[in-house]
Order: sequence, then structure tokens, then C-alpha cells
Amino acid sequence: MTDHTPAHKSFTASLHRLLLRRVLRMTALICLLLGGAVCVNEFRRYDDSVLQVTMQAAEDFRRNILSHLDRPDQAEGRGIQAALDALPRRQHPDPQGRTIYIRITDTSQRLLAQRFVPDYAHQAEVERFMDAHTFPFTPGGQDQFREIVRIAGKPHLHLGMAFTNSKGQNAAYAESLFAVSDEALDGITKGILHTVAMVVLVVLAATLLLYPVIIRLLKRVTDLSVHLQEANLETLSVLGSAIAKRDSDTDQHNYRVTIYSVRLAEALGLDDAAIRPLVKGAMLHDVGKIGIRDAILLKPGPLTEAEFTEMQQHVQHGRDIVAQASWLSDAVDVISGHHERYDGQGYDRGGGGVEIPLGARLFAIADVFDALTSRRPYKEPFSFEEAMRQMEEGRGTHFDPDLLDAFAGIARTLYDTTAACDEAGLKTCLREICQAHFTADIEAMLEGVEKLVPGKWDRQAAPTASS
Repeated sequence: MTDHTPAHKSFTASLHRLLLRRVLRMTALICLLLGGAVCVNEFRRYDDSVLQVTMQAAEDFRRNILSHLDRPDQAEGRGIQAALDALPRRQHPDPQGRTIYIRITDTSQRLLAQRFVPDYAHQAEVERFMDAHTFPFTPGGQDQFREIVRIAGKPHLHLGMAFTNSKGQNAAYAESLFAVSDEALDGITKGILHTVAMVVLVVLAATLLLYPVIIRLLKRVTDLSVHLQEANLETLSVLGSAIAKRDSDTDQHNYRVTIYSVRLAEALGLDDAAIRPLVKGAMLHDVGKIGIRDAILLKPGPLTEAEFTEMQQHVQHGRDIVAQASWLSDAVDVISGHHERYDGQGYDRGGGGVEIPLGARLFAIADVFDALTSRRPYKEPFSFEEAMRQMEEGRGTHFDPDLLDAFAGIARTLYDTTAACDEAGLKTCLREICQAHFTADIEAMLEGVEKLVPGKWDRQAAPTASS
């Protein structure tokens, strides 16, 4: 395939779309992960900085009240409260934030002293939080705690430490709440955005360097896949031609029934994954006739009952043949069911109604329509009107009524454009069908969301023409 065919252009465009989507997804993922890591790191660094200052201030205060800690009773609690009230208040705002609440309790969690910042805007929320939360201090247990909490939608540092007396014993516990300043939050946000921006630039730079290399590698893989797909389709066509040559001089019947079947499937809104097996099955519907003796296959007169029974074996032969090739295995529904009838009187399994695969019910209509409107050694072609009249007689017996209704809506156009078309025109139409419905096979493979060889059709009811 050359680089200028529609299929190649479609695959190349798919490659670019796939790569761009993957790059964007990877960039977003990396930014999310690194942005989260930077956010955690920035808060941890900020937390460490605040903790260092706070712990030093707490240690200075502990030494100041050491005499009270040796006897932390109610009277000494008043002394601790007086010392707490005597702490100087900052005259200028700290760029990091400020301590808005301090609470000191004894080892029984009895309140000894507390201090609020009266001008803090969210004082009520702070009081509710501190009433509901306390660190789990226990004798001999952990003597320092820290956590980041949100109060009124803003981050605060909740810190706790044990105060020891002159004997080194835990005599009281102190908790504080530090409100992070807007300036500090802005600094953290800028750090995160700066890191994310650097990540985006690095990813984009790497992409610009690697993109041509990746495109070339993927293009080679795609070309191999396209060539494989074309080889499969050519093999399908050759095999169909070989079958047709056994009892006909041309391949036109195979081409027409395939076109009729696909157009009906398109009118019903079936997707590419459903149409691909239909194309394969239509081209190979009589592949099993390879196993039928010429004396029966080419007999000019009526078949005897025994000969007809042998002729029916071509369905099983067809199943056996396509089962040996994974790429053709999904054609088995059409091959198995194209002689079934909606009323269950067909062969070779005698299924009826929706037990017959949808592809086989579609193909049965296309096959009979072509048989009626084509010239055969034993008959002249019927007119379009006569062919449709005879098919109407098979409603509910030979044909699925819903599918027949859908076909009736497109039959006239199909007849006018296809029935009298020469072999070259039919080949062109079939090539366009393959390009339209098998292209997604390669694109899906590149996306990794669908196997190159799709599974068999589910046994399903026919969609109506309006669905």
C-alpha cells in the first residue's frame, strides 16, 4: 500500500491522534503525581519550619513555668494561666502565620490554662474544633503530635507536646493551633505551579525529541498490520472466487450479496465490529461446496433426495474450513445459518426466529434477492417488483419480518445501482466497503481496546430500521 491511499492516510492520522492522546494523558498524570508530591513536600517543609519555631517557644515557656509544673494543681494552674497571659503578642504579622490558640492540661486532661487570639475571624470554629479534638496523650506514650487540619476551609497546624517537670516527668500537655497565612499559602501554591510548569516543559521537550522516532516505529508496525489486513482481505476474495468458479463463470454473485448484506446492516445501524464478520461470511457463504462432488454440484437437473442430503453437507464443510483460520472464524454464523429459515424449516440445524444469528438472517434476504434478480442457467432474472413480491411471500416463514421491512426501504436503490453493475464496478464498491469497515480494525488494535480478530456475534434480536 502506498502512502497516498485513503486507508494509509487514515492510519497515519490515527497514529498521530493516538500519540497526542497518550502524551496528554501522561503529561496530566505526571503533573498530578508530581503536583501532589510537591504539595505534600511544601506543606511538610512549612510544617517543619513552624514546628521548629513553635517547639523552641514552647520549651522557653516550659522553663518559665517549671516551678508550677512541679505541682500542677488548681492554684498552680492559675500561675500557668498568668504566665500564658503575660506572653507578648506580636505587633507585626508573621509571613508564615500565627498561633491562634494554646491549651495546657494536666496529665488527667484537666484544663489548666488556655489562650485565644481575640481578633481571629474564625474563633468560633476554632473553639468547636478544639472542644472536639485532642491528642491521645498517655503516660509513657508518644509525647509529640502534629497534624494539618482544615478549619473554615483553611489549613491549620495542630501541634501538641508534653511538658516535663524538674524531675523529667510528664506534668502537663500543651496543644496549639497555628493558622497558616495567606502569604504562606500563596508561596506554597506558586511552588506547586512552578514545579508543574517545569514538568510540562520537560515532557513537551522530550516529546518533541522523541515524537518523530516513535512515529516512525509505530508507522512501521502499522504498515505491517495494514499489509496483513490487505493480505487477509485478498485471501478472502481469492477463496471466494475459487468457490464461485466451481459452479459459475464469475464472482459477481459473491460481490452482490456482500454489498446487499452490508448496505442492509448499515441501514440497521450496525457497527464495524458486526459488519466485518458479515463481509467475511457473505464472501465465503458457499465455501463448503469445495467438498461437494462435481456430479452433484454441477448436475443440470433436479437433485435426488440422497443427493440433496449430500449437498446440505456443504454447510458443515464450510464450518470446518473457516474454523481452521482464526481471522475467518467469526464468519461461521453466516456460513452456518444462511440456509436456515425464520420458521425453523431450513437446514442444517433447523433453528428459527432469533435463534438464527443476526448475520445469517441478514444474508438470507440478500442471497434470495440476488438469486431472484440475477440471470441463472435455468432462468431469466425477475423484475424488481416480482422479486419483492416473492420475497414478501416469505415474510415470517423464510425471512425475519423486521429485517425484510428494513430491506424494503433500500431495495430499490440497491437494485438500480448494483444489480446491473459490471464486475469492475462491483469490485470497486466492495473495496470501498472494506476500507470503510476494516480500517477501524487497525485503529482499534493501535488503541489496544479490541482484538484484531473480533469474537462471534451474540444471538440477538434484529434492530428495527428506526432504531
